[in-house]
Amino acid sequence: MKAWMLDQPGQPLVLRDIDTPHARPGAVLVRMEAVPLLSYTRDYLNGALPYAYPPGPFTPGTNGVGTIIETGAGVHHFRAGQRVAVNPYLTSTESVDAPAEILIGLTGISADSGPLLQDFPHGTLREVAEFPAAALVPLDGLDRLSSDQLATLSKFAIPFGGLRRGRLVAGETVAINGATGAFGSAAVLAALAMGASTVLALGRRAGPLESLARMGDGRVVPVVMTGDEGVDSAAIRSAASGGVDLAFDMVGQATSPNSTLAALLSLKRRGRMVLMGSMTVPLPLPYGAMLRNGWELIGHFMYASADYRALVAMVRAGQLSLDAIHVKRFPFDAIEQAIDAAGTLAGLEAAVVTFPHD
Repeated sequence: MKAWMLDQPGQPLVLRDIDTPHARPGAVLVRMEAVPLLSYTRDYLNGALPYAYPPGPFTPGTNGVGTIIETGAGVHHFRAGQRVAVNPYLTSTESVDAPAEILIGLTGISADSGPLLQDFPHGTLREVAEFPAAALVPLDGLDRLSSDQLATLSKFAIPFGGLRRGRLVAGETVAINGATGAFGSAAVLAALAMGASTVLALGRRAGPLESLARMGDGRVVPVVMTGDEGVDSAAIRSAASGGVDLAFDMVGQATSPNSTLAALLSLKRRGRMVLMGSMTVPLPLPYGAMLRNGWELIGHFMYASADYRALVAMVRAGQLSLDAIHVKRFPFDAIEQAIDAAGTLAGLEAAVVTFPHD
C-alpha cells in the first residue's frame, strides 16, 4: 500500500510503499476513499504550529471516509464492507477523571497524551489506515451520497457539537459570530437544520453574509460587524428584535475581543454563549452584566461521539443537506496541489483528496 509520510515537521511529505497492517485487538482497518484537508495543513506540515506532533515518521490527516476491510479481536459492532467516517477526536476509554485525548494524525491534546499518540500515530492520508473502533462512525443508510460528499461531514461536526452543547432548541434565535469562516458558515446551516427560527450571521464581509442569507429562506439575517462593541451589539439586538437566545462564537485567530463581546451583550436574559473560536487575546467579561442577566458562558472543544452520530442521523433523514458544500477534488498523488488549494478556500468550500479504486 502507499502512504504519505512526514518524517518530521518542516520536511516535505513523501509517498512511500509500506506493508499493509493488520488490525490489532479493538482496532479496524479502513480502505480510505476521501479525506478532507484542513485549511492550515501547510503550516502544520512546516512545523509552524505549537502542536504536539505524533512521533515520526507518521501519516498526517484527520478526518476521512472509507470502507472497513478488517476488524480486530474484540470489535463487535463494525463489519467488513461497512462504510464509515473517521472521527479523529480520540479519548482514552479508561475510567479516570481526566483521560488522555488526541486528534489522530494531528496532535496530542492533554499533557499525558504521548502514549496514546504513539499507539495510533497515523492519520488518514494512506490507502489503508488502522484506527481504534472508537474512532469510527457508521454511515449506514447513506449510499445515495458519495464518499467525497460525506467527507464534508467534518465541516459540520465541530459547530454541531458546540450548538448541541449550547442546548439549541427549535424556535430559538441564534447569533453565529464568524459566520463566513470554514466552520462558522457550516454552523449557520447546522443551526437552521436544528430548527432555529432565526440565525443571525455575523461577520465583516457583506458579500459572503448575503450569500448565506440567500440559503436560509428568510431565516438567516446578515449583520455586518464594524468592530465597535457598542454599535455591533445594538445592531445584533435590533436584528434579533430584542436579543438572542444563543450566541455561538467561531471566530478564528481574532486579535480583538470586540465582536465576541458584542455577541455576548446581545443575549437575552438567561441567554447562553458557546466559545469555540481561537481568539488570541483575553476576553474581558462584564461581570455585573453577567450577574444581573444570568448569562451562561460555555467553553467547548470539538464534539462528543454522540454528536457525530446525531449529525449523521440528520443527514440520513434529509434534515441537513451536504449539497451546499462545494467540493474541490484532488487525486491521492496530487497532495501538494490539494494542500495549496485548502489554504485558499473559505466558507462553504472544501478540498478533498480522493483515492483510486481497484
